[in-house]
Amino acid sequence: MSVLYGRRTFLRQALIACGATGLLAACGPAAPAPSATSAPAAAATAAPAGATSAPKRGGTLKVALNSDIIGIDPHGASAGVDRNVYTSVYNGLVAPDKNLNIVPDLAESWTTPDPTTYVFKLRPNVKFHDGTACDATAVKQNFDWILDPANASPRKPEIDDVDQVSLVDPLTVKITLKSAFAPFLSIISDRAGYIVSPTARAKFGKDFTRNPVGTGPFQFAEWVKDDHATFKRFDGYFESGIPNFDQITYRPIPDLSVGLTELKTGNVDFLYSVDPKDVPDIKSTPNLVYLEGPGVGYQGLWINTAKGPLSNKSLRQAVNLAVDREALLAAVYFGIGQIAAGPIPPGLTNFFDSSVAYVKRDVAAAKQKLTEGGQPNGFSMVLKSQSGSPIQDKITQLVQAQLGEIGIQVQIQTVEFGALLNAGDQGDFDALSLGWSGRIDPDGNIEPIFQTKGAFNYGKYSSQAVDDAIVKERQAADTASRKQIFLELQQTINDDDAYVFTYFPPTIFAATNTVQGFQITPDGLMRFKSTWKA
Repeated sequence: MSVLYGRRTFLRQALIACGATGLLAACGPAAPAPSATSAPAAAATAAPAGATSAPKRGGTLKVALNSDIIGIDPHGASAGVDRNVYTSVYNGLVAPDKNLNIVPDLAESWTTPDPTTYVFKLRPNVKFHDGTACDATAVKQNFDWILDPANASPRKPEIDDVDQVSLVDPLTVKITLKSAFAPFLSIISDRAGYIVSPTARAKFGKDFTRNPVGTGPFQFAEWVKDDHATFKRFDGYFESGIPNFDQITYRPIPDLSVGLTELKTGNVDFLYSVDPKDVPDIKSTPNLVYLEGPGVGYQGLWINTAKGPLSNKSLRQAVNLAVDREALLAAVYFGIGQIAAGPIPPGLTNFFDSSVAYVKRDVAAAKQKLTEGGQPNGFSMVLKSQSGSPIQDKITQLVQAQLGEIGIQVQIQTVEFGALLNAGDQGDFDALSLGWSGRIDPDGNIEPIFQTKGAFNYGKYSSQAVDDAIVKERQAADTASRKQIFLELQQTINDDDAYVFTYFPPTIFAATNTVQGFQITPDGLMRFKSTWKA
């Protein structure tokens, strides 16, 4: 039976609501569909001081990021921070709303005549920033480019279930899947489904990442690495009356204390990341607004299961048992958020299962695992983390001390964020202090990291049971069946100590009280198309 999702009208919100994770995270892609595949989480909202009822046009929004962007190509780059820039430049066929339901974007409607077929009807007269048409041909070229192995797109594994993309007419495209694929709409609501200008990609080639062209509310102006990236209003945007800002400038400010000072002094208007220790200060500052809501990501330690000391399962177990998550929550996160028990946070309400318990510190059991692993007196390991991040410094120093108590000597190495991702990609680590920004379908929190051929399986973890279960959850027809499979998946991943889960970050932003109309989605991404400054 065909299911039709009609045109939706997007209402501007006069309330500021909450947004992104407070820590830097590596990312691949993912997200859900309504009904059977959606995982809605209610967004908290807060009315800023001096809120106005009507949007004001003009001006510049200055946003502080916690790292420089790596690239502005959604089909080529992999950093979580980049995703928050993509939302200004690109649109997908579909998008998540504030409750993580999938709604129309470039596609004004779609039908699913059977579980393996999606037919998208595109909005008419949509243009890319370079003036070329965003039509069915352009959509097909985007999917074909990602699926071409020669392009080595990190998005390819996310849509490998696509069998064929065909043109029905100039504004209708049909996507046929190899088999039923429950998270498909969620995945194409993120980077794998963002549509770029095929003309610009052909023109710039590998330099497209520095010359991005999409259909979004803002178009690329300039990028000065490690200083700023600026995007100006796209007057040809298909939603009338928006965006409101003349331009957005993103500045990398890795030190969150410096970012807060810049916010207080008005040098920036919006903070992507907030140090939990600064929350009381933000709340007590009259011209600032603290924003918090549910999140969909997780933080912890990426474990190299293929080589080095942690390829020994008993030694991985020793590390997991030695980490004191309650101490981390208190000392690093100041009680904001909660301890992580696996890859599915409570923000994914349709799939979260409270029966999955987090690992409690047990020094005696950890020492026993060292003995079982042939290292009764401990061993040495390297823990890599992002440089210039006080939060990461606190995390790694606490972990170093906690593991040291059972004889594990941890050497901390800090590198800039791009190098940290590269170390993960190359398998050049024992452990990485690195999180996952999260996806709005649990498949996107599991498959990229824990499937044997996952695009971001840095730890080279491989489990036939996990691989088989991922296939099953993707083909399951209802939420209840998928939830049970996800429960089994979490138990297997935790039993194998494939990742040291420590923390579920909430979605946190801070802004000056002049910022109006910001709408949160629990995926933690900043979307500014309807935002303005009073």
